[in-house]
Amino acid sequence: MNKNFNTLIAEAGLLGKLGKTAEADQTESEALALGTEVELNAYGYQLLGLGANDQAIHIFRMNTEKHPESANAWDSLGEGYAIKGDKDNAVASFKKSLSLNPPEAVKANSMKYLKQLGEM
Repeated sequence: MNKNFNTLIAEAGLLGKLGKTAEADQTESEALALGTEVELNAYGYQLLGLGANDQAIHIFRMNTEKHPESANAWDSLGEGYAIKGDKDNAVASFKKSLSLNPPEAVKANSMKYLKQLGEM
């Protein structure tokens, strides 16, 4: 098997479904170490879509640690916190995103959420 983020995340999911939790966790850790900024961000949104908010926030936070200069990573972390209902961390993440001179779409999203959260 070609060991890359996508194949390892798929394998981790299958191992989890089989009840092989320790192996699934190890494989997921291996995948996360290989994940690019875009892959980690997409995985975080997948988890949000499944209602796994805490896991998504963990992935988004990991992405900001690996890519602290990424306005998009900070914006996504803000979305995770906002969806969870953690206003303080959401606001801080969106403000961090805006401080990094984001592309227009990211800027618009951060500003939209800050308005919804009563911060603009």
